[in-house]
Amino acid sequence: MKKLTIMVVAIIFVILAGCQSNKLKVEVSTPKTFTPGKAYSIQIKVVDDKGEPVKGAKIKATLNMKDMDHGTMPLSVSQMGNGKYIGLSNLAMDGKWIIDIDVDHNGEKSTVEKEFSVKAASMVNAHKVTNHVELPDFTLIDENGKPVTKKDLLGKKVALTFTYVNCTDPNACPVLLANFSKLQQDLKSKNINTDHIELISVSVDPERDTPEVLKKHAQEMGMDLSYLKMLTGKPTEIKKLADSLGEKYVKEGSSIGHDNKTFIFDSNGTLTHEFIGSYINQVELFQVMTAK
Repeated sequence: MKKLTIMVVAIIFVILAGCQSNKLKVEVSTPKTFTPGKAYSIQIKVVDDKGEPVKGAKIKATLNMKDMDHGTMPLSVSQMGNGKYIGLSNLAMDGKWIIDIDVDHNGEKSTVEKEFSVKAASMVNAHKVTNHVELPDFTLIDENGKPVTKKDLLGKKVALTFTYVNCTDPNACPVLLANFSKLQQDLKSKNINTDHIELISVSVDPERDTPEVLKKHAQEMGMDLSYLKMLTGKPTEIKKLADSLGEKYVKEGSSIGHDNKTFIFDSNGTLTHEFIGSYINQVELFQVMTAK
């Protein structure tokens, strides 16, 4: 009887062990604020043990409010491409939440739990950061081949993101730059003085993104280059800037996987806000960029 019990326990252990996989790594990005009445977007990234993006994974995700019985809220999860997935849900209130994620890809499974805090968005706290981060010293060149340094940005409110021209993910770089285009339209329609505003896109593909290529790309998108800079330069300078902000990017064949984030700096070069995900609330972005 004792041997039988040991055997049953061993079988159960093997079965449970088979439910988890060391071959799947799951990363979760949760925005710090939400807009009441609108979907809250959580970015989920799945890679294999070699760091390659996992496509076509089956993902189930639920939300629970910590220490409170509000029931379990399912997320609607859709695939964006390059191993990235977006989970959408409507949050009831701000506070501490727990997200549980189950990933299944061709029999390989992984389970992740993450606790995060979130507040209802307002002009004051929308995507506001808590850690003190300064824009580092750097030297890059813009779409006209002119050098740009940190000193050139001081005294201005700066929105900065990372993109590249040959991006193959329609939900990444094109959306990030479209956010800037829409912001420029809103600023123009409301007659906002843009002398103290600068929009920056830093290329993560400097080998192909020459100043000429970047300028043509911005013009084709109808961007106003009077207060938007498309930067490129030495890979070491780009990596230094990205590392200081926690922006991760890696070459994946002919494409480049990177975090979809937009960083906001005040006139002193201090990071004040961070928008996570390519699809961001344009009203909040406008509020943050025009707030004094």
